[in-house]
Amino acid sequence: MSQVAIITGGANGIGRCVALRFAREGIAVAIADADRESAAGVVEELAATGAQAHAYAVDVTRAAQIKDVVARVREDLGPVDILCNLAGGTIHTKAVEDLSWAEWREVLDVNLKGTFLFCREVAPGMIEQRRGRIVNTASNYGLTGCALRTPYSAAKAGVLGFTKSLAQELAPCGVLVNAVAPGPTDTPRVLAKAALGSREAWKPLIPMGRTGQPEDIAEGFYFLAGPQNTYITGYTLNINGGVVMN
Repeated sequence: MSQVAIITGGANGIGRCVALRFAREGIAVAIADADRESAAGVVEELAATGAQAHAYAVDVTRAAQIKDVVARVREDLGPVDILCNLAGGTIHTKAVEDLSWAEWREVLDVNLKGTFLFCREVAPGMIEQRRGRIVNTASNYGLTGCALRTPYSAAKAGVLGFTKSLAQELAPCGVLVNAVAPGPTDTPRVLAKAALGSREAWKPLIPMGRTGQPEDIAEGFYFLAGPQNTYITGYTLNINGGVVMN
């Protein structure tokens, strides 16, 4: 029986590449995303390769929707072995004095609350089966901070603290909880928003001299969630070409 992975934010960008990477290893993939149409497209892409995949529309800030999705995944594919939380984003880029409380909460909800809610929903099943892998998405900004991205940086710093705490809770149950912190990555969403000059300006600041590709980040998710990881938990894997080293 193949393993089952839920990938939030799996319809686009890094999440899509994580889904493709897992499917290549024979893992059944459940894509949970607010973008119903794109999620269905990734499922078609995976099905064409013979992979088992389902798409589920979900707002990751809504506990009832998440509960329903996880129940449907178990019914459609089986017990959840892997959870990768990739849903999130900057959303607002503003000076702190121009941010409203609603905007601040919106960023924290989609990045931090959504991660918590999905972890809370899959944890009991993983505890019962005495195995599981959870990989959350942080950011280099969660470590360094970033001007004009204060709520995003705060949310990602929160993901780091939450990941370490949850790793301590679930380690006795055989469940490993880690995080991936991407640096500048050429996702379609980022490329659509950024001028070419701004992306080129990043390169001298990156020791490896290039921005990351979604496939680079996907390899990190598979490393932490795959069978080769038997003893790493509470760890943050920085994938950023050397921008942040620890």
